[in-house]
Amino acid sequence: MTSRAWLLVLVLAAIGAAVFVMLPRWEGNPPEIVGLTDVTLGRVPGELELSIEDPEAGLRSVELRVMSAAGSKTLVTRVFPGSLYAGGEVHRERIALALDTEALSLPDGQATLTIVVRDWSLRNGFDGNRGEESATLVVDTEPPKVTALSGLTYVKRGGSAAVVYRVAPDATRHGVRVADTFFQGHEFTKAAGDLRVAIFGVPVDAPADPAVRVVAADAAGNERSATFPVRVFEQEFETRRLPLSKSFLEQRVRPLAEANGFDSGDLVQAFRDVNETLRERNESRIRELLGDDPLGQRFQGAFGQMRGSKVTSRFAEHRRYVFDDREVSNAVHYGFDLASTAGAPVTAANAGVVVLAEDLGIYGNCVVVDHGLGVRSLYGHLREIDVETGQEIAKGGRLGRSGMTGLAGGDHLHFAILVGGVYVDPLEWWDARWVRSHVEVRLQGAD
Repeated sequence: MTSRAWLLVLVLAAIGAAVFVMLPRWEGNPPEIVGLTDVTLGRVPGELELSIEDPEAGLRSVELRVMSAAGSKTLVTRVFPGSLYAGGEVHRERIALALDTEALSLPDGQATLTIVVRDWSLRNGFDGNRGEESATLVVDTEPPKVTALSGLTYVKRGGSAAVVYRVAPDATRHGVRVADTFFQGHEFTKAAGDLRVAIFGVPVDAPADPAVRVVAADAAGNERSATFPVRVFEQEFETRRLPLSKSFLEQRVRPLAEANGFDSGDLVQAFRDVNETLRERNESRIRELLGDDPLGQRFQGAFGQMRGSKVTSRFAEHRRYVFDDREVSNAVHYGFDLASTAGAPVTAANAGVVVLAEDLGIYGNCVVVDHGLGVRSLYGHLREIDVETGQEIAKGGRLGRSGMTGLAGGDHLHFAILVGGVYVDPLEWWDARWVRSHVEVRLQGAD
């Protein structure tokens, strides 16, 4: 071959090698955008998190902008290192963007978020592949209207009350806030229209003179509150010193500790584990099942106390447990202990639906009944359970028999009332006059 022919071969080989090397750089897959979703934004700043990636050519640039009635604003613009020959150095990037309606001067209404990402591909005249996505941004800075309708309300620490209020249809969450504790509001009749009711309590551990307000919030997080005349009465709760016997630790604590995965070698420590750690687990389980309350009002009138029972301990007493003359643990007893004959019938205090019927640690065999409007009753230490979860129960319907399961020293019923997940004094709910004046009159008046 002549030298010219060899030169041509070498040139063609070089071109072929270059094409072979650069061929992957002509890939046609646009960058991927993950996490761009529709956003509703209110007065409270929000955050948008998304990621962009291009595993082949690498990321070249990204631009994120918002278009509203006020015009177009660029929120993010970024250029990533790379070259047409070698491609991009960055293949994945996370973008976290603070969205503040005031800082961005965004008017109320609908806007559009658009993101455009390019890569280092040689396609499209060396401009690279282009990925683009859009999402809707709804700006709403006006909180929903809420008006409290109930008059002067008396409630004691550890007690309950009800308030009726009117709320705008754009409210997605509404109820009563007592200090930092929120009680969900409910629709109490189909004909109530925009009227709602919230049954609330003043937690035993609430701060002194807690603020009580009706609140309503919308999907954008805007919140408005309304006051109504509330007078909170303080009350003292009993403190009891309870000696622990060795036989109680052996016969009741050891089996309960071992059944729940605690070391029972040191019985005093086992008691601490059961009384504190297991108790918290059990309360967490109760809080889980009380998360949603789709029921309307099921209860009617006063709640019934266990027939023929005697009160052996009261609501919210602070128990100090003592062994060998030293305090080893403590707890607050959020209920009433009711004693009758051994194996006495335990019946539902009011009409409702069974939401829990199982062995629940310190409570032993336990039943929880949902009575609607956020009110539930709890029955602990049962010898046997005669109902199932989901079962409707009438007032006076049989739930089981009293016993001494769980952390019980003798046959009795542990009875408690919860309002919105907060334990409250059952004495009020056993009192027909109190139920009439604090709950029923308000509901009937609103109707």
